[in-house]
Amino acid sequence: MNDNDKENEATTGKCAECGGETPARDTHQCAACHVTLCESCVETCHDCGVGLCHGCYEECQCAETLCHDCALPCSACGRMLLCSDCAVRCDVCDDPLCSDCEYRCEDCDCALCYECVYDLDGDYAYCSDCWNSGRQEPYYADSPCWLKMQEHKHMLTIGLEIEINGAHGQSRLKESPLIAGWCTDLSLDDEGREYQTRILTREDFDAIYGLVRGIHTESREPDKAGGHMHLRRTSRQTPSRWYWALKGLSDQQARNLNMRHTSNNRWCELIHGDYDGKHTAVNGCHENTIELRTFARWDETTAHRLIPALEWASHMWRHFESHDLYQLKTADIMRESARSAYQTPRTTPAMRLSARKEA
Repeated sequence: MNDNDKENEATTGKCAECGGETPARDTHQCAACHVTLCESCVETCHDCGVGLCHGCYEECQCAETLCHDCALPCSACGRMLLCSDCAVRCDVCDDPLCSDCEYRCEDCDCALCYECVYDLDGDYAYCSDCWNSGRQEPYYADSPCWLKMQEHKHMLTIGLEIEINGAHGQSRLKESPLIAGWCTDLSLDDEGREYQTRILTREDFDAIYGLVRGIHTESREPDKAGGHMHLRRTSRQTPSRWYWALKGLSDQQARNLNMRHTSNNRWCELIHGDYDGKHTAVNGCHENTIELRTFARWDETTAHRLIPALEWASHMWRHFESHDLYQLKTADIMRESARSAYQTPRTTPAMRLSARKEA
């Protein structure tokens, strides 16, 4: 080797990636394995800026280059690597999260990991602050009739869910002894609320009527709200019996009772055999109650229909309770339902059809 070769070797470096010779002042060294790299082959860590060879860098969720020290694994799945730009930090515990593992509070939009989600309501997550400020979980054991109903298994009890869409006097409802709890509802506007009554008996009908009569709503879409009625469940209170009770009502009778399964039934379709979920008129999913979801909103505009609706439901509940299963024909149920409703026609088309089938 002559003197010129030695001088060239001292002033150039051979790239470990492409094999090309590069002036020494323009070479880079991999921060991990220390091989020599040319300007074209070196990769730069997005977060700390060190040079890396192709075998020593990681790629994050947003396709940036990272060194081993800067690559953050998602704290939830552990698989996805993250850089400082694509890592979402849980606003509670500060753990890094990938886009697939982060939750967002439905109210305040803060980022949450699964461990810090205070409550999951279906597909919707809530942080503890929003969950607790926007709701009070009902405690039904405070209801005056609680002890009595434990002793009397065939005692009628009723509960109402009262949805209000828009601005309204919240304190009046929250402070009422008839209200056991309340919460926000994603089907309602920001100022809307759903209120759950305590367990009610016949003695509470006048009081709940007075409460509903005083509900005034400021809303362009008040009809987005609805009302649900929960009736105590026993072995004789079955979803199918209540289906036929609703089926026996004429359109006018249903309107007089503030029901909408015969008209505006988007959220409460009456389908024989379908008694499951939030889109049915009769929901049989609850262990202790039968839920009638057919009612429209309860407020000052519909309060005059509340006691008739409660009386009708009470009558049908007692009618079912006094007959063993399979003792009532569907036509009998429909006829009794229509008879007990206000402004009852002699029969409805559905009643006549059912009677012909059972004849």
